[in-house]
Amino acid sequence: MLVLTSWLLIPAFFAAGVVLYGYWRGRNRLWVLLPLLFLYLGAAWAGYDGRKWEERERIIEELSAGYVEAEGRVSSFEEKNGSLQIVIKENRVWKQDTYYFVSGLMVSVKPFNPQIIGDSKVKGLRLGQLIKVKGEVQPFSSARNPGEFDSKEYYQGLGIDGKFSGKELEILDSREDPLLDGIRQAREWGRSLLYKYTSKEDAGVLTAAVLGDTSGLPEDIKSLYQKNGISHLLAISGMHMSFLGLAFYRILRKAGLGLGGAGLAGAVLVVLYGILTGSGPSVVRAVIMMSVAFLAAYLGRTYDLLSSTSLALLLIGLKSPMLLMNGGVQLSFGAVYAIGWAGPILENWLGKKKILSSAISTGVAVQLVTMPITLYHFYQIPFYGVFLNLLLIPLMDWVVCSGIGVIFLGSFSPLLGIGAAGTGHYILAFYEWICKSMEGLPGYCLTFGRPESGRLAAYGLILFAGMSCLNVWKGYEAKRSGENKEEKKKGISYGLKVLFLAGMYCFCILLLKPGPVNGLEAVFLDVGQGDGILLRAGRSVVLVDGGSSSKKSLGKYSLEPCLKSMGVPVIQYAFISHGDQDHLSGVAYLLESSEDIKIENLMLPHHGREDEAIKRLEELARRRGTKVKYVAGGDGVQVEGLRITCLYPGKEDRPETTNEESEVLKMDYGNCRMLFTGDMEERGEGQLLERTGEKRMLAEVNVLKVAHHGSKYSSGEAFLDAIKPRWAVVSYGIGNSYGHPHQEVLDRLEERGTEVFKTGEGGAIKMWTDGERIRFESFVD
Repeated sequence: MLVLTSWLLIPAFFAAGVVLYGYWRGRNRLWVLLPLLFLYLGAAWAGYDGRKWEERERIIEELSAGYVEAEGRVSSFEEKNGSLQIVIKENRVWKQDTYYFVSGLMVSVKPFNPQIIGDSKVKGLRLGQLIKVKGEVQPFSSARNPGEFDSKEYYQGLGIDGKFSGKELEILDSREDPLLDGIRQAREWGRSLLYKYTSKEDAGVLTAAVLGDTSGLPEDIKSLYQKNGISHLLAISGMHMSFLGLAFYRILRKAGLGLGGAGLAGAVLVVLYGILTGSGPSVVRAVIMMSVAFLAAYLGRTYDLLSSTSLALLLIGLKSPMLLMNGGVQLSFGAVYAIGWAGPILENWLGKKKILSSAISTGVAVQLVTMPITLYHFYQIPFYGVFLNLLLIPLMDWVVCSGIGVIFLGSFSPLLGIGAAGTGHYILAFYEWICKSMEGLPGYCLTFGRPESGRLAAYGLILFAGMSCLNVWKGYEAKRSGENKEEKKKGISYGLKVLFLAGMYCFCILLLKPGPVNGLEAVFLDVGQGDGILLRAGRSVVLVDGGSSSKKSLGKYSLEPCLKSMGVPVIQYAFISHGDQDHLSGVAYLLESSEDIKIENLMLPHHGREDEAIKRLEELARRRGTKVKYVAGGDGVQVEGLRITCLYPGKEDRPETTNEESEVLKMDYGNCRMLFTGDMEERGEGQLLERTGEKRMLAEVNVLKVAHHGSKYSSGEAFLDAIKPRWAVVSYGIGNSYGHPHQEVLDRLEERGTEVFKTGEGGAIKMWTDGERIRFESFVD
């Protein structure tokens, strides 16, 4: 009952709205009540699926400790990053004398066996074969920070339970699935021809657009397309299916084949092409919808876009309810619903016979409907995406034709294959040029972060109301035109209507723009073995450290996504406590490689100016135009009610180690006072306590970021007695080789009644205060 009164509340209101709308339109009561019926049946099915996954997770946890053997059928495989990655399904797994059934495993095997891998090509392995692997099973990791990719949720949607590090591999039954493996070999053949007759960059894009293989897509091109809102052009979707399926269907019809035969052949073609391109969710949706279209033609019935889309959504949801939470799936269905619902409303309002009316209405409709989905999952809005799509989408058919031509013609003649690549090459060069040209325009890519649920609900209501008003407006115009033909000349011009749509688009973007933070928000990031604290007050952002020794790509996969998810394009101040990598590696990435996050002021430790790591950081900052300042005791900054003061070490101090160079920063926001201590050790604590003014300031502290990840050589008795913190946060990596946090430190804090939060247990620790009240929560919980 709790579930039905929490997360089902919003969809229940939506379904109730559909019921009331149905009554208002005079629909049959049976059909009107169907939305509510399907809502709660879907909720029951999702709950059942969730309970099954809880059991599957428990099994993976039991298997994760120790060496195991697994037997399963090969579902897919590819070479990636020097290893062979195999998905095996219907697995029997043995651990000692216990047998388990595991539905799906992602197996990674290093290339060690010439029978399996030779000359960098997979030789002996085929789809459908029964194999045995020996090694270790691990669960997929969940997101532990805001904005991080959730591997566990993603692979659960695909029906894969865990990852398997394979040490040995043996083929038990060499009989393959002839259809599936034949399609795989055809795909590999097509891929080899694309790379043979086109440049490496073009081949990566063409392989993604024609064969659904994104493994060779250049990272810079992928990022460029994403920021400009055209990355969907590389995904196999309804555009590809309709282009191939309908073309094949029309050819067969003109050849004299009947509706049934041509439709069946077209359906078979799109199914085979769907398998060829990997059978992703958007591909499955397109296959279902095309099959329904062929069936409608055969039966002589009208094809309804929204009905076929809903059928595809129902079937995919039945197979895997968790897949519906995938951002790509939501964007795919959102775009189609936009085309079927909002698109016709805008086109009727603009005028169907007006030039570019269909393209403009479809582009704006898709952008308006998918914008909150894009922002929720990817945190950025490509402002000019709607205009680029109007220009570039029509050209994508020619890119697909070019790729297919390279494969087909290149099979007969190298010269023909190279010739067929020309069209695609010049169009892709045009894509790249125009996308790079957009980078210099204002508002090119807006980082708004993940919108809260209330803002999303308000956006949905306003969008629905806006579309309803346009519908009524069109009806009113039609009525006036029917009463007096001369009224047609007095209506709003087409140009003004297009400008109105542009204004509506900008207004919807403003609706999703985040407001300032109310109070102070502090996020102690789970960076593994390291430190990273993000402070937000109003529209100002301060970063204290940001590095890790256990997460090698912290900046790319944790720090930057977290900042984007919170709508942070600019960091006003970034403090680096000292020159160890576990405090600065992520900040170095932001300065060197991040195009979306800017640091205005870099605050470095005064006594670390000779450290090589600090020198490199200063050089990176100056290249980016970031101001650099060296901080010592007594220095400080203030932004929007938040004051940060450096207490130690002063310029006169002489630290003996890098850890002793650590800036000790005190943060004041109303009556909330935090202390950030870097990797400060007991010697520095003692020197700080000898100073009367600083000791008095320490007594005000109520939140302590425990020094040196909870090392027993820090947070001494005298230091904790001087502070007596009410709360403390320890940042460390699970299973680190140092044994952090040491039990002695935890015991000292417990003796003083301090409530301790640990990033190793709860993931990122969030704290909020209005200057009086203080509230903590952990991201994982």
